[in-house]
Amino acid sequence: MRQVILNFHGIGHPKRELEEGEAPYWVSEDFYKQTMDLVTHHKDRVHVDITFDDGNLSDVEIGLPVLARHNFHATFFVLADRIGKAGSLGQDDIRALVAAGHQIGSHGAAHIDWASATPTELERELGPITRDAIAAAAGQPVTAAAIPFGRYNAAVLKALSHHDYAYIYSSDGGAWRVGHRPIPRTSPRNDMTLEDIENILLGREPLKARLRRMIAMHVKRLL
Repeated sequence: MRQVILNFHGIGHPKRELEEGEAPYWVSEDFYKQTMDLVTHHKDRVHVDITFDDGNLSDVEIGLPVLARHNFHATFFVLADRIGKAGSLGQDDIRALVAAGHQIGSHGAAHIDWASATPTELERELGPITRDAIAAAAGQPVTAAAIPFGRYNAAVLKALSHHDYAYIYSSDGGAWRVGHRPIPRTSPRNDMTLEDIENILLGREPLKARLRRMIAMHVKRLL
């Protein structure tokens, strides 16, 4: 069966000031709900996993109840530096997600581009200080990491392996299969339609788009 991961960021109205480039990845509550209805509708044709990046408060306020209604479990990738900040998940929120059967992963510390980070910055993003802070908030070990902005290179992948992350996720888009590292995800945007999401789920993307994605993924691993 085809396997796809949909990765949400913010849902509804932000409760914090957004960074440059974040706004397109905030989708409406209705679009999120309709997307989850669509996922359930196609459950016999495609296996869909759900993830959330950035640790926004909407994860627990809007994301969680809809997941429960559809009997879905997700992985939430949080930023250590945002835990407890206005508009972001606090420790109690993160523990509520865990109590509901969801997993918590690392999105790093400060939401920076890992591919252009210095060795010191990358160590802070991936190393034990940040990882342990997220694990402490979750009350469980952190075994997965999601790469901010989908930007990575050979050095980033090497650092992630050095720190023994069992699962590494990108934002490369498309379907995935066992053995992919990083595991590609598709992030819905607020300029997408439900038809766009359905085409992604069912693999109806143009051949040129798939080829461009494959080439881009290969190049990033070599840089």
